[in-house]
Amino acid sequence: MGKITATVLGIDEGFQKFEQVDMIRIKSEKYTLLIMDDYMPVIGRIDGMVEIVSGEDTRSFQPIHGFYTHRKNTFELLIKEDADVR
Repeated sequence: MGKITATVLGIDEGFQKFEQVDMIRIKSEKYTLLIMDDYMPVIGRIDGMVEIVSGEDTRSFQPIHGFYTHRKNTFELLIKEDADVR
């Protein structure tokens, strides 16, 4: 079981919380990132997609524009807007 807790805040779906997350995949225009348990602290902007993986369940957010942070096994994603809305 994963140790990461993930929270997502967006206009369309509001606040969502995911417990016991195994990993988080981030694909943005300039980079790809895989966050796992005890990953180093990181902060960034995303123009692409995020997948939150918990066991056999995967929750995908795409295409999005937003910001994320990860520290002490807590991942937070703030979705600015869906990418198809400009």
